Amino acid sequence: MRICAVTTWPPHREGVALYSSYLYTHMSKMARVDVIANTSLFHASFGNLYPKRHEHGGVRIVRCWCRGNPVYPLKIFRQVLKLKPDVIHVQHGWLLYGGVFSSLLFPVLLLLLRLVGKPYVVTMHTVVRKEACLYKSKLINSLAKAVITIITKAIVKLSSAVIVHNCMIKETLERAYSLEKDGWKIIVIPHGAKEASEKNICLRTDESLHILSLGFVRRRKGIEYLIEAFKKFLVKYPRGTFIVTGGKHAHEKKNPIEEIKWRLPADISEKVVFTNFIDDENLDELIWKSDIIVLYSVEDSFVEASGALARVALFGRPVICSRVPKFWAELRDGQNCVMVEPGDPESLVKALILLANDADLRRRLGENLKNKFKNREWSMVAEQHINLFEKLLENKEL
Repeated sequence: MRICAVTTWPPHREGVALYSSYLYTHMSKMARVDVIANTSLFHASFGNLYPKRHEHGGVRIVRCWCRGNPVYPLKIFRQVLKLKPDVIHVQHGWLLYGGVFSSLLFPVLLLLLRLVGKPYVVTMHTVVRKEACLYKSKLINSLAKAVITIITKAIVKLSSAVIVHNCMIKETLERAYSLEKDGWKIIVIPHGAKEASEKNICLRTDESLHILSLGFVRRRKGIEYLIEAFKKFLVKYPRGTFIVTGGKHAHEKKNPIEEIKWRLPADISEKVVFTNFIDDENLDELIWKSDIIVLYSVEDSFVEASGALARVALFGRPVICSRVPKFWAELRDGQNCVMVEPGDPESLVKALILLANDADLRRRLGENLKNKFKNREWSMVAEQHINLFEKLLENKEL
């Protein structure tokens, strides 16, 4: 089977690019995978390191389209015709292909792909909730949501199948977007989880309490609330250390980290460590060292899956997360996590103190979280994709 994937790809720093690099590397062990990827500023500056065609972990990468370029559907279509795949797999995110205008052109890409005459599957990473408030102006907000509704329905109607990462996304598409009749083609395949590396029993050499926050540092993550809560937490646990790993998202114009560092109170600056982006091996080490992992967000307009949660889940560390759709779609408060209200530092402080005081609770929550994600390793998720593609090629019921 020859699979042609359309997606962003590292060194472009955003969630779908990282997701795709894990997924297609594992899929390439079972099928031929060609990725039609975006060019980037990094690629433009260091073309010798990232040529237009190159191999990565068994995946052939073809870089031919640029985010924000209005002809991206045509460039992708032409490349698909050259590759002559059996199945086409397209990743969709609302700003994945550029700004608002690029999002409007996504159905054009799907219409062009229909001309290829092969099954094509779209993975929808994010679905906008009907009650979302995207703009302050009621008129603009209403217009935006009307356009989003049209595009969302078009994606489902035009595709051979649609992959979503959890049942909440599927239910939102069926009920909020009136796509019940097309529910048969909306398939739930979870976000892949990274298998935990071997634990190094000599990692910890001190008695301080390590708190880890990871993922892209974006304004909607509410990092300022984390800092405020940690400052109050230090009053009771002065040996605490707060580690923030990750950095600027590719779609953010400004780097929030610099502003955060500038506003960081002097009395806790030595207790807050910013690592920026680090490789998998070093991130594994940080996860093992952590006593508590905080996954915080104040964004409740979207239904999606959390890549950061999938990254840490199989390590069995206790997680504090916000009560927003991407977490409550997967987790249960008090069972496999502690949930706190978004934008409320006091509830976060209480959760930190609760877990800091109870090692047994930390252990239980961590084990329950690991059990929840134990059948979601990337190899298993890749196999589920292959099985779906085989059914489409054989014209079997999904």
